[in-house]
Amino acid sequence: MLPVCAPHHRLARARRVTPTALAGERWITFPSPGARGSEPYATAIEHRLAASGVDPAELVFIDSLTAQKRLVEAGFGVALLPASSVDEELRASTLVAMRAPALQASVAIVLVQRRRGYLSAAARALVARLTPWPSRDRQRGVRRSRPSR
Repeated sequence: MLPVCAPHHRLARARRVTPTALAGERWITFPSPGARGSEPYATAIEHRLAASGVDPAELVFIDSLTAQKRLVEAGFGVALLPASSVDEELRASTLVAMRAPALQASVAIVLVQRRRGYLSAAARALVARLTPWPSRDRQRGVRRSRPSR
């Protein structure tokens, strides 16, 4: 995930953006679902802001990624968005990735598969691409839970 802003934002051309420089900014983010579970992107921004000591002026909850990007492009605020989702806007220079290493985050992607369940050819190809990952985790000592039925 990358911290992004509009090209005309005061921090767009900064060599390095410190957490102090981001104090008081309006942050565009996904709403936190509360008791239903955790929304990974909302959780990521909450954790990154808290860990880096950034005191936001306001959190604006928008449940559409496209709307979030358009609001940031318009200068309504800044956001922490998935890098793969802003690639086109970064190339078109309608968004700028702020150089704020303290705010860069990642969200784990998990593959859940039903044991002995039907897998299409496309699903099998995806599983085949992802299967090297668990072996790397085992080398690092990461334990995996047993798949449920």
